[in-house]
Amino acid sequence: MKRWTTLFFVAFLLLIAANGYGQSDIRERKQQPVERRIADTEKEVAGPRKEVSFFSLLTFPPVPESLTLCNKPIPLAVDDIRERFEREYYQMLEHRGLLTILVKRYAKYGPILSDEINKMNMPSDLIYLALIESYLNPRAQSKANASGMWQFIKETGKREGLNINDNIDERYSIVRSTRSALSYLKKLNDEFGDWLLVMAAYNSGEGRIREAIANQTSRDFFELYLPEETERYIYRIASIKEIITNTKKYGLTIDQKDYYKPFAVTEYVLEVKYDVHTATLAQAMDLSYKIFRELNLHLRKYNLPKGVYYLYVPSEKKELFLRRIKENPNLGIQNYRDRN
Repeated sequence: MKRWTTLFFVAFLLLIAANGYGQSDIRERKQQPVERRIADTEKEVAGPRKEVSFFSLLTFPPVPESLTLCNKPIPLAVDDIRERFEREYYQMLEHRGLLTILVKRYAKYGPILSDEINKMNMPSDLIYLALIESYLNPRAQSKANASGMWQFIKETGKREGLNINDNIDERYSIVRSTRSALSYLKKLNDEFGDWLLVMAAYNSGEGRIREAIANQTSRDFFELYLPEETERYIYRIASIKEIITNTKKYGLTIDQKDYYKPFAVTEYVLEVKYDVHTATLAQAMDLSYKIFRELNLHLRKYNLPKGVYYLYVPSEKKELFLRRIKENPNLGIQNYRDRN
């Protein structure tokens, strides 16, 4: 206790001394002629600065001269469109930490998402829609209860073939939700025939886009008056595409060793003949329960009732998993597919 009292007293004396020196310096300056004080001030301003604000060092690259989204040019030469794009572009560039995480997550989930997109022969730029929807967080949940990487609400997810009940919620399955999202986007493109309108419909609902087209006599996204959030949504997707595809330009240089490990799993269709505890499945993969659940977020309960389920196993564990499943008469494998 005495030690702390002494330290406090010493600090108090130093504070008084510093204040005295400061007041003395001010008095001396006031006693100087006005011309001398002005000259000294000019020297201080012109001389080297001792402290530089961090924010004064922030500079942003200019807006790209050209940009496309799903092979459609964004007319940045049009003042209004450029202004709307800049709003999302510059705001996004302010969040350097978030962008760094997104680049790393893109390395983790990008290959598996791109593989599904390519298999359906759809525009590769659709991956950036998922980036904006959830920041590629498969556990994301919005205030409106939209869930998963593609942010499905329950009704839409069920309509697009996802299994959603008390035991299973495939909105959280990276592979299953991606397939359903792409299927939904394909249906929207069959109707609207324009990928920007498709993405706008994904955000606001197809009914709102139908209404806008019917009442505004245009099918051009850039000519339609839409809800502000929907308009911003498209420019956000365009902005993140520009940044993610030009990481060096934006100073997002990350060592290869610092990228997140790619999500490489084998997909199995598992038949459960009688109720099984999911810990049994984790043990069959030789994984901790935590890692098992992170790979199978769609399994919402500890116990799985009789039924058929999609299951995801690390590719390096698939031989061990198959051997152990064969030893369990309660479990069977219907088919599987590598997701490397």
